[in-house]
Amino acid sequence: MISIRSLFPILSDENLSSATDSVIFLGVRPSNDIYDQIKTETGAEKIFRLSVFLTHKEKLLFTAPAGPDMNSGLEDLEFCVKAGMPLIQNLGIQPEIGLISGGRSGDLGRNETVDQTILGAEALEKKLNAEGISAKHYTILIEEAVKEANFLILPDSLSGEMILKTVAGVGEGVEIGNILLLKPPAGKTISGDKIYIEQLTKKADLANAEILKEALAASFK
Repeated sequence: MISIRSLFPILSDENLSSATDSVIFLGVRPSNDIYDQIKTETGAEKIFRLSVFLTHKEKLLFTAPAGPDMNSGLEDLEFCVKAGMPLIQNLGIQPEIGLISGGRSGDLGRNETVDQTILGAEALEKKLNAEGISAKHYTILIEEAVKEANFLILPDSLSGEMILKTVAGVGEGVEIGNILLLKPPAGKTISGDKIYIEQLTKKADLANAEILKEALAASFK
C-alpha cells in the first residue's frame, strides 16, 4: 500500500506542520447540526465537500461537490472549482480539472435532466478556459477522465456522495478525508480562517485524516 503521507509534497520536505487550531477535524460521519453550527459561525450559505481519496489503483483523486448541501446550478459548480483549487495547490499538488456530465454529446435530446448536465458542463468548460483556468469536459466517461485529471467536478452533490461511498465505502479505494468548502452569500465573505475536514465511510482510517490535517496545517506556514 502506498504511503498516504508521501502523496502530499508539502510534507515530503522540512516544512513539517505543528499543532494548529486553524484546521479542525470534525470526526467520522458528524451529525447534521455541526453543519448548521458552522454556517452560523462563518456566515456560509452552503457547504460542499471536496472529497480526497485514493482509487483502487492508488491514484490520488479529488472530487466535488458532495453534500451536505445540494448544488443548484453552474454558479455552485464554479465555486467548487475556485474554492477547491487553492486547497489542492496548498497540498503541493497541481489540480488538473475534469468536468463530468450525465451523458455524451450524442445523448442530447433523450432526457432533459441529462441534457442540463451536458450543456452545463460545456458552458462551465468554456467559462473556465476563458478565465485562464484549464478544464476539460469528459462527458460521463469518468474512467477516461481519471487518466488525465485529478480534480473531478461532478454534475451534482448526490453524484459526489455516491462516488465516494462506492469507491471508498464499498470498493477498494481509500478515503483520506473531505474538506468543507464554505460558500458565502452573494457579495459577502466567510468569517474566520478555519478549515474543516471530516470522514464519512465506515472504512475510514483516522490516521489518513490526521495526515490530511497535517498537510493542510503545513500550508499555513
